[in-house]
Amino acid sequence: MRRYEPEQIEPRWQRVWADERTWEVPNAAEPGHGGIEPARSYVLEMLPYPSGEPHMGHLKCYAIGDALAHFRRRRGERVLHPMGYDAFGLPAENHAIRTGRHPRESTDASIAEFRRQFRSWGISIDWSRELGTHEPEYYRWTQWLFLRLFEQGLAYRRDAAVKWCPTDETVLANEQAKDGVCERCGTPVEARQLEQWFFRITDYADALLDDLETVDWPDHVRTMQRNWIGRSEGAEVVFRCDELGVDYPVFTTRPDTLFGATFFVLAPEHPDVLRLNDSPAVRDYVNHALAASAEDRGLEQREKTGVALGRTVTNPVNGEQIPMFVADYVLMEYGTGAIMAVP
Repeated sequence: MRRYEPEQIEPRWQRVWADERTWEVPNAAEPGHGGIEPARSYVLEMLPYPSGEPHMGHLKCYAIGDALAHFRRRRGERVLHPMGYDAFGLPAENHAIRTGRHPRESTDASIAEFRRQFRSWGISIDWSRELGTHEPEYYRWTQWLFLRLFEQGLAYRRDAAVKWCPTDETVLANEQAKDGVCERCGTPVEARQLEQWFFRITDYADALLDDLETVDWPDHVRTMQRNWIGRSEGAEVVFRCDELGVDYPVFTTRPDTLFGATFFVLAPEHPDVLRLNDSPAVRDYVNHALAASAEDRGLEQREKTGVALGRTVTNPVNGEQIPMFVADYVLMEYGTGAIMAVP
């Protein structure tokens, strides 16, 4: 039996695939479609950041995706397997800083290396459908989509807490602020209230939940999606801070327990926390809380902590003044970012 020499055999077949455009999938109206519509399948791995060269993690991910694409082709399906690059954000910016090159130049060079290595691996990608998120041909459509959402009132702005690096003067994603420090320079991360864009996803909570019954997903995945959507049924009650003249709505599934409320808690991300109390103790607590993920903060077994804000709100059902706290177990993305506490 002849010895398998990949550096001799694989390039020959890769040239055949390229010359015959084996993995390209024409659109229905294009020549070569054939007129018969088989079952369609879409295979897409997470787009890589063009911030260096491919590594073993990329090979592992794309080898699995490629195996799935080949499997579905062999079942007679028409498989679309495109390629793209997530070229915006700090990974590409950090790569440009490390290499001392213009971001456009360093990004294009990284993409060229990804393309070269992926071709040498023999991944069955339709290279006619390659894209980069930094290209105007791509992001013009994200801009178009955003404008349609804005016109329908589904995109809006409000103040929200962000993770901020005071040295680099930039907002950081959660994965860029691990252990409470900036991954780039090591500076402790601060909480800042900045105006942010949001989408009214909650307007579609009912439709999203109902449609989960129509998808062929494992039960545990559908359960995860239901928990993420997080629909609850209850009532919204307003507590007022007379000192500031501000109303704080609270969502509760048990309005019958209002008479037993003994204190009031805001999430660390709540835009009014530092307005209520800007002391070093409160600011340090907020910064420390935001270093943890929402998942960790929501764990039942996690020790409950908090800091008094030195303010009170009025219980709307009995007029009692109850103290206000900030605590990391309250999450801004659930309800209103404020809760009433009942023993």
